[in-house]
Amino acid sequence: MSCLDNLKVALIAAIIAMHAVLGYAGSMTAWSYTEVREVTLNPVAEAVLLVLVTPFGLFIMTLLFLVAGLLTPPSLERKGAGRFVRDRLLRLGVPFLAYVVVVQPTVMYALEHPLGNAPGSYWDNFVDDEGAMDTGPLWFVGVLLIFSLGYAGWVRAGRRRATAPGRRTIRMGRLLLVAAVVAPASFLIRLVYPYGGDSGLTDLNFWQWPACLAMFGVGITAVRQGWVERIPDRVYRDSRAVAVAAVAASLVFLGVVGSLDRIDDMMGGPQWPAVGFTVVETVLAVFGPVWLLGAAQRHLGALRRWAGPATVRSAYGAFMVQTPVLIGLAVVLRPVPLPAEAKALIVATVGVAVSFRLSWLLISRIRGLARVL
Repeated sequence: MSCLDNLKVALIAAIIAMHAVLGYAGSMTAWSYTEVREVTLNPVAEAVLLVLVTPFGLFIMTLLFLVAGLLTPPSLERKGAGRFVRDRLLRLGVPFLAYVVVVQPTVMYALEHPLGNAPGSYWDNFVDDEGAMDTGPLWFVGVLLIFSLGYAGWVRAGRRRATAPGRRTIRMGRLLLVAAVVAPASFLIRLVYPYGGDSGLTDLNFWQWPACLAMFGVGITAVRQGWVERIPDRVYRDSRAVAVAAVAASLVFLGVVGSLDRIDDMMGGPQWPAVGFTVVETVLAVFGPVWLLGAAQRHLGALRRWAGPATVRSAYGAFMVQTPVLIGLAVVLRPVPLPAEAKALIVATVGVAVSFRLSWLLISRIRGLARVL
């Protein structure tokens, strides 16, 4: 499992660093600090950042769902349905509720109230103007809980073994079929819930559900075919070729749409920028995770567990505590006369280190918390 452990640490560290930098972006509101930032990244630096980060940002979350799908059937088989459900409610449900009900609204109120962005009482600002609660980055945990419980119910209802042998091998044709289903489903959902917008009361990123559910399902199917240890060479090479081509296409597409000042039109609606973005994003969301997981198996696995047991054990908790850590660091640096690029670098590097360290301290020193995190 060292490969998946290394990959998990790398992905969560990358997500935390990405959120830190996005807090100083001027072209998009993708992180909690963005709307109250005191300095903004230079347009050239931000353009370079978007070119380097955007394509990979489009499939990082689906990669997490692919890995979760690979790990879910063995866990269900080992624990049984009852214990599996209790474990998921404890490990996913409890942190999700604690974060959404306590952590996120408290941190955001403490940040925005002194600046005038949350003028009322704490309870007046507990939900936004549309009546939605802010799930922050924990939307992933909430959606994974729903998918996991749904899979457990499906297995229980079918009275089949969670790791029963699959009938069909996953090859490129099957992945292309997955993409062909995900793209129109995503487009239709984004007519109601645009990409990056609100998702009703729950704020669970409905606009990403088709791709996330599809890759969770791919993982569930692929675990029977040995994908936990190694993705077949042919599938890995072909997925890499398709993903690299999609990265290039996404950069060209974003350049064209940006030059026409139609970035907002990409997010959803019956218009060609939304269609084009959905197609490119779907290809990346399906083939990118397969490529990156295969690359990790071939390269990170040789490094053994370079992250260390404590770091691996702290990864989930680091994901949970990133918001107060990153917001706290940004507030501390707020009066310091530094350019946005310097602040983003400091918050990103220190934020990753502090998030993992704080997670380990909480796990190791608070009795019972290790069962949740």
